[in-house]
Amino acid sequence: MGAGSLGASVDDYNGDNFDHSDLDFIHGGSISITQTGRRPIGSNVTPSGTPSWGPEFKKATLKYHNRTLNVGSQGASIPHRNNYMDLDPTYTDFYGNPLLRLTYDFTEQDRKLHKHISGVCKDIMSEMGADIIEEASMDEHYDIVPYQTTHNTGGVIMGGDSETSAVNNYLQMWDSESLFVVGASAFAHNGGYNPTGTVGALAYRAADGIQKYLKQGGGALVKSKSKSSLT
Repeated sequence: MGAGSLGASVDDYNGDNFDHSDLDFIHGGSISITQTGRRPIGSNVTPSGTPSWGPEFKKATLKYHNRTLNVGSQGASIPHRNNYMDLDPTYTDFYGNPLLRLTYDFTEQDRKLHKHISGVCKDIMSEMGADIIEEASMDEHYDIVPYQTTHNTGGVIMGGDSETSAVNNYLQMWDSESLFVVGASAFAHNGGYNPTGTVGALAYRAADGIQKYLKQGGGALVKSKSKSSLT
C-alpha cells in the first residue's frame, strides 16, 4: 500500500499463486481496496457521464461521496529488451556529464496481465453488490504524467554473474569492490508490491556485507559465477 492509504491487500492473484495454464502472461499482481481519504476535489467521484458542474453534478457528488470504493491491483513489471536506461545524447548536468535517460513503454505482457486482473477486480465488485462498476482502461503508451503509484526500480541489477548484473547479493559492485549501491536499483524486475520492505531487507544485507568487507580488509565478498562458484 502506498503511504497514507488505508486498505487490505491479498496475494491470491500475485506471482504464480493462481493457475496460468490457460493464460498468455506470467506473474500477476496484489489486489487491494484502497481509501486515501475523502478530499473535496481529488476524491470527488461521480459516475462517468455526469456533468462536471451544475445541479446534476452537485446531486451526484452528494450521493456518491460516501458510496464509492476502489478495488485495484499493483501488477508486476517484467524486464524487456525495449525498456532500458542509457546516457542521454542531448541533456547534461551542470558539469556537462550526460544525464540518465529512461526508455519505457507497455509490453504485451503488461497488457494481458492488466486485462485479466482488471476482470478479477470487476468480478469482486460485482460480488460486493456494486450497481455501477467502471473498469479502468490501459492507455496505448505509458505516460508518466498521470499519477499511478509508480515505483521505479532497476538500473543496478543484483545477480550472481558479473556479465549480467552490476552488484552481487551484498549490493557490492563487481567492478568496484569498495562501492555498495543500496536501493531498489538492485531489483531485477518490479514485483506486485511496493518495493519498500525489500529495500529495507537489502539495506540490512548491504550493511552486513560492508562490515565483512571492512573486517577482511577488502576484496570481493561474492565471486562471480562466470569466474568461480559462490562463496
